[in-house]
Amino acid sequence: MANDTLINLLAWCKRERERLQMQREMLQSGRFRIFEKDDSDQQRDISNQHIEQIAANISELDRIIMESALQGQNKCRT
Repeated sequence: MANDTLINLLAWCKRERERLQMQREMLQSGRFRIFEKDDSDQQRDISNQHIEQIAANISELDRIIMESALQGQNKCRT
């Protein structure tokens, strides 16, 4: 049961990474932008902040995926 849960979590990590990668590419290309209103009701572009956060999230998912792959290799050796 625990093994199935870990496999499902790893699959989710991979899907989430792909989804975030697509979002980052669309933001970087200017295909879509993210705006927020400031105190004076003016819109300001906060796309770059989101690109940075997406990059950090992708890095964390990469770390989890890599650790899982390394643990899988170690189990195969024992």
